[in-house]
Amino acid sequence: MKLRLTLLCCIALLSGCAATRSVVYETPAEAARDAADRYEAVAGREAAVIDPLRAAAPAAAAEILAGKTPAADQELLTPQGYVLIGNSRHRSDDAAAREWIAAQGRAVGADKIRLYADPAAADPLSAAYFVRLRLVFGASFRDLSAAEKKQFGAGVRLGEIVGDSPASRANLRSNDVIRAIDGQPVEGRTAFQAVLKQRMGKIVTLSITRNGEALQRKVQLGRSFGSD
Repeated sequence: MKLRLTLLCCIALLSGCAATRSVVYETPAEAARDAADRYEAVAGREAAVIDPLRAAAPAAAAEILAGKTPAADQELLTPQGYVLIGNSRHRSDDAAAREWIAAQGRAVGADKIRLYADPAAADPLSAAYFVRLRLVFGASFRDLSAAEKKQFGAGVRLGEIVGDSPASRANLRSNDVIRAIDGQPVEGRTAFQAVLKQRMGKIVTLSITRNGEALQRKVQLGRSFGSD
């Protein structure tokens, strides 16, 4: 998906409990410690998806702080426009592991990294990597499955809704099916994303289906990728 987004426009945007997959990054730290340090990227939030939606170019170094809990940190950062792009786990909590985390953060362009230490765990150190996005819409969306197309026809299904975004302010919800925008049928993810970009800064009317009920929602789109 392009924001899980498309985050979307996304971010697009990115689901709260998205699936992850293992990804190999060519960093010096990983080359030296790949058995002890493992990074998993959130599916649909690869660089090709995230980079066009960034609030700014990646910093030289991410902000690295001790986290509270993964759930609490996501709840805190999501309303600020940050999305989780990956997690790492480490067989030891030492200076080498923390250096690896910093290097991995640079490799994936993370803006913030949160650390979680648990001496009793098999992996006593873990980390979550976040990127801040600029959102026009504020929700991830995907093409309908074959079964969904039979049920709804054309459209896209929403995934994660980013807090304090155009989508959240319009009371859109995860799993809503958007069938039309300003009366024009939504043919799929790519077409929907194109229309969002064309109408940045405008108020659009979305025709949606939620739990079998037909609804309409007006959405004030952001004026640019930096303006919600």
